[in-house]
Amino acid sequence: MKSYYIRRLAPWLSFAMTVEIVFTAVTMVQDYKLIDFNLFELVKTFSVLLLTTFISWLYMMIPYMLYLLVLPVSKQNSRLDRIVTLGGFTIFVFMGLFEEVASIVFWEEFQAAFNFIAVDYLVYTNEVIANLYQSYPVNAILAGIAAVTALIVWKMRRVLLTELPAPRFLNRLGQTIFYLAVLVLSYYAVDMSRLELNRSYYNNEVAKEGTYSLFSAFLKNELPYETFYLTGDKKENLQILQQKLPGSYAEPDKNLTRRVTSHRAENRANVIVVLMESMSAEFMDENRPAAAPKITPNLTRLSKEGLYFSHTYATGTRSVRGIEALTLGVPPLPGMSIVRRTNNENLHNIGSIFKDKGYENKWIYGGFGYFDNMNYFFGHNGFEVVDRKAWEKGEVTFANAWGACDEDTFAKVIREADKSYAKNKPFFTTLLTISNHRPYSYPDGRIDLPSIKARREGGVKYADYAIGQFLENAKTKPWFDNTVFVFVADHTAGAAGDEEINLEGHHIPLIIYAPKLLKPLRIDTPISQLDVLPTLLGILNFDYESRFYGQDALSPDYQPRFFVSNYQKIGYVKDGVNVILKPVKQYSAEPRDADDDIVRANLREAIAFYHQASDWAANLKEKP
Repeated sequence: MKSYYIRRLAPWLSFAMTVEIVFTAVTMVQDYKLIDFNLFELVKTFSVLLLTTFISWLYMMIPYMLYLLVLPVSKQNSRLDRIVTLGGFTIFVFMGLFEEVASIVFWEEFQAAFNFIAVDYLVYTNEVIANLYQSYPVNAILAGIAAVTALIVWKMRRVLLTELPAPRFLNRLGQTIFYLAVLVLSYYAVDMSRLELNRSYYNNEVAKEGTYSLFSAFLKNELPYETFYLTGDKKENLQILQQKLPGSYAEPDKNLTRRVTSHRAENRANVIVVLMESMSAEFMDENRPAAAPKITPNLTRLSKEGLYFSHTYATGTRSVRGIEALTLGVPPLPGMSIVRRTNNENLHNIGSIFKDKGYENKWIYGGFGYFDNMNYFFGHNGFEVVDRKAWEKGEVTFANAWGACDEDTFAKVIREADKSYAKNKPFFTTLLTISNHRPYSYPDGRIDLPSIKARREGGVKYADYAIGQFLENAKTKPWFDNTVFVFVADHTAGAAGDEEINLEGHHIPLIIYAPKLLKPLRIDTPISQLDVLPTLLGILNFDYESRFYGQDALSPDYQPRFFVSNYQKIGYVKDGVNVILKPVKQYSAEPRDADDDIVRANLREAIAFYHQASDWAANLKEKP
């Protein structure tokens, strides 16, 4: 009798395992340069793949198991049984194939299995679906999946039912309870963070079955730092940070505060921060092969006419991480950015400092800023929100799924700057560009690369073109000579690599441009995205209270180090050594042969920074 359930469930498991192995093998062959094909590494890769596939299958089969439990013996192999079984299997096959195709699309973009980025995308269905339809032949893909589904179901129809008599109800109930017990045990015993057995990042990612990885990310989107990561004594943490952040003092057992002063007069210049979507440092012409086409002529020119920080590192891999770094100056905590967390209102941030100085603060975005909670965050932290809903009719001349093209956004920035200038008010404006994002569509006739077809290179070149046009238009304005322009990427176009956290995958450009206020200078010292904010305030000679974790990169006291993150892993890089904190209470160091003394020193500092930052709600809340 025990073979009854095996016979009924085996075709479903067989399909799940086969399709997962086939699609994973295809991905590995396509990206063969990234994969470690060492035999032992392959054994670990496919072992994890089969385990996570089996666990995912257990969850997906719950409805069918309950159906088999209540199905009367007399109805076995009946018309009803055939309809339910064939119908359920058809849905199972279609969704399985759909998930595999979606995994390939996600891999192409992020070189990763489904993670909490995919979870976030499920929340913003309108933008994501529109983006997919503009980037891929979705209807043709769905039709192809449907056709393959029909073929598979037709071929397997005879093995889905069995002539073996069904066990009695109590026997089936006992087997169902055992099934559910295995499922519950798998939930508590198997954790994705413990399944990264390979030495290669890419092998670890392809080993994760898509559905399992997606639900794991959904359930573990935010990790309580003190529960999962290495911690230190809070008083000792503050002492370490006081040494690393000169001029700081601490409230007992709680906060870290600095009073930053300047012996020069404050310069109430206007500021426009251009957060450039996915603008990796590798796109800068100086970092491209000599024979490669030049795609950033305007940024290249600005790098020679302004302050160019050639080795700047983003804290994360999402736009909200860039926003977090540039507004709050906080190291990247595991899980969601603070921009997307609850209780993120009325925080000490760059906007509160400029507001205290009498500035008009504006957040300008060519899309709809409810995406990633951006409008809520800026609107509750001292900024006027000027997203696409606030734009007037006719201000959008070209748009795709994500919003208005960069030229339209920059035109809006200039109009808003004119309004502030007319009121004799200094302005602080932060904006996020859009065009260098899939589907890479932009107005025709602007550059020599076709929209969409040129893909990433076209998106980069158009984004660079729009920056050039923006500055040409700004130069005609009376406020231009007294304005500081900050051009910095939110993150890179891709952060995957062989390392646990690929440092080059966090390398971004930073240019601070104000031809009437700043002399050109190139700085090759590594700096963090967290340092952009205090460096800008240092240029303006502001006196202010700081709770930021960044430093003025132009100060003689500057101590080079930077912060990086990759989902649940958070890194601290100093003296060429990256110490990575990860769950559960673990750490590693890259390179693997790093000097032990440097590793120990970096580990102490990393714990101090991240542990202190994890109490962000208490540390950053402004007094009423």
